[in-house]
Amino acid sequence: MEQSKGIKIVFLMCLGIFLCMIDTTIMNIALPAIQADVNTSLEKMSWILNVYTMSIAVLAIPLGRIADIFGKAKLYIMGLIIFGVGSALCAFAHTGDFLIFSRFIQSAGAAILFPTSMVIGVSAVPMAKRHIALGILGVTQGLSAAIGPVIGGVITQNLGWRWVFFVNIPFCIIGIILCFIMLEIRNEERVTAKIDWTGLVLSSIAIFFSTLVLVKGNTWGWQSNFAWICYIISVVSFILFILVERKVKSPMINLQLFKDRTFVGASIVVILSNLFLIGVTVLLPTFLTKIQHRTEIEAAFLVTPISAMIFLVSPFASLVMKKLGKVPVILVGFMVMSFAYYCLQMIGVHSTSKEIIVPCMILGVGYGLVIGPITILTASSFEGELLTASQSVVSMLRQIGIVLAVAIFVSGLTHNLAENKENVYLYAEKKVHELHVDKAEQVQILKGIKKRIQNKDLESNIEKNQGTDQIGLSQKQKESMIREKVNNALNEVPLEYREMKRLEITKQVTEAVEEKIENIKREVGAFSDDITHYAEKEMAVSFTDLYKASVPIILLCSLVAFIFRNRQLKVDKSNKLNV
Repeated sequence: MEQSKGIKIVFLMCLGIFLCMIDTTIMNIALPAIQADVNTSLEKMSWILNVYTMSIAVLAIPLGRIADIFGKAKLYIMGLIIFGVGSALCAFAHTGDFLIFSRFIQSAGAAILFPTSMVIGVSAVPMAKRHIALGILGVTQGLSAAIGPVIGGVITQNLGWRWVFFVNIPFCIIGIILCFIMLEIRNEERVTAKIDWTGLVLSSIAIFFSTLVLVKGNTWGWQSNFAWICYIISVVSFILFILVERKVKSPMINLQLFKDRTFVGASIVVILSNLFLIGVTVLLPTFLTKIQHRTEIEAAFLVTPISAMIFLVSPFASLVMKKLGKVPVILVGFMVMSFAYYCLQMIGVHSTSKEIIVPCMILGVGYGLVIGPITILTASSFEGELLTASQSVVSMLRQIGIVLAVAIFVSGLTHNLAENKENVYLYAEKKVHELHVDKAEQVQILKGIKKRIQNKDLESNIEKNQGTDQIGLSQKQKESMIREKVNNALNEVPLEYREMKRLEITKQVTEAVEEKIENIKREVGAFSDDITHYAEKEMAVSFTDLYKASVPIILLCSLVAFIFRNRQLKVDKSNKLNV
């Protein structure tokens, strides 16, 4: 009976994880609709997305510690309330600034929900059954983040973007009611300790400035003064945080946690696996909409196989780990992810849906093989404060991995696009000299093309006839040329026959001029098509080169699996901490 109740509590905690994880990606597809409705800038739109991830990263550790002191069940309910209120505020937002503020409120609730969900869920079952709880919670994490774009796209298309947030509210209400029924709220265990305010401030500053530079580094420049200020503040704050935590009586994070080699390895894997998952789930939909000109809904459904395979493989991977060990499962997982990237490097402008879906399925298999065991390894043998600390750290690292992925891949894409746009212009410059038009018109063609390829919007791939549709003669120029050629031809005709021949010569000259003009237009049209196809290919390569470059990096990262070999226990994992 007690075990049955424990499993029910695990599923209740899945609700909290589902809500906070799905909202990391659910609004991605809705962004164009939101921007049009609230009439805000692209800069503010980026903050509407980033404030959620950054706030969870910054607040997860402090709020996890506060949950230990004041009661995890109470704080979990508070998290649902804050998340629900934040969602309602987002749904009613009419300006970009208010939506950013509302997303911050929502993220504060999410920062409570994720670590407390994991701790309550894991603690609800006996140690012998803990792997089951961790497997269920882990699948919920991967699945909810991966299916976010699909659900967001369907809701936005059928109900409007505001329902992306409204839909959270009934789930929060149901969760709160079930918590009062199922959780021990009045007499729950609490830690008797004071809040480490110094550690709280230092950890928050370090994480805030490290995530801020990752979010804004591509805009500021990675070597800019603003970036260096962030680097220095985050490093200094981190060092001071470590020094303080070593001496304080009730630390924000018990540093004994990092004496466990398995936990350290799992933490590294959390960052790396999320980095390479987000590298696809963020860039691939953009490739599908901007390069292949598919709809947002089509793009969302084409990447859905990632989440489907995560859902299927994660529990299986946890079971396989018990038989084969940690190293081979995690190693194979990374190798499968690298193979998915190898397949993705070969997609192009005209790739079929099958050619997109298969690599996505492979990526989901690889990520599932990694994240299934890692979810268990981050918590399987911790108890008490160390369990809370481990889940708070993992929550923070997961968000760091997401932010790091966006920073690396968007920065790489920006560099590739700039380089390949220049290649397009050089190709056009070479080809334009083959056209049978005068120098002035060649310059006009190149100006039109340069204007299009310098446009920051990816949809500016050289559209057919853009920059060339004005090439040719105006009606006035055409008539002037015909008159000139007719007069020249008549000068060679005896004077007495000129009037008789004028009509015939005019007709012949007009036909010749019009044929020449049509030939030029066809030539210029063929040139435009050539540049268009070349530009599309180069823009596609801007994406796929990132996947190509990532293949050996993922293989190298797979070596982290060997950290889990011959694990040595060096930490007291009981409720009593050595301080």
